[in-house]
Amino acid sequence: MTKRNITINVYGRVQGVGFRYQTYHWAKKNKLTGYVRNMNDGSVKIVACGNDQQINMLTCWLEQGGPPGAKIDHFQSHFGDAEEMTDFSIRH
Repeated sequence: MTKRNITINVYGRVQGVGFRYQTYHWAKKNKLTGYVRNMNDGSVKIVACGNDQQINMLTCWLEQGGPPGAKIDHFQSHFGDAEEMTDFSIRH
């Protein structure tokens, strides 16, 4: 299957609620590669690489509210060139 790379910026109450940690575990369980990182504007950036089904599962998870404790107001996503990443990590 073809791998795709998506960048998602998530806005709302997404910092200080375990969002990165829980996104990391969700991505690992669903075999995505990439990273999650807090941004200076209070949002969280997710860069994920996977097949169409994995990417769709990620966006559906976010549409359903993402991790417990988070309150996602909205998110913006765009596809980019597939980066070759071997794991999913939390970046600081």
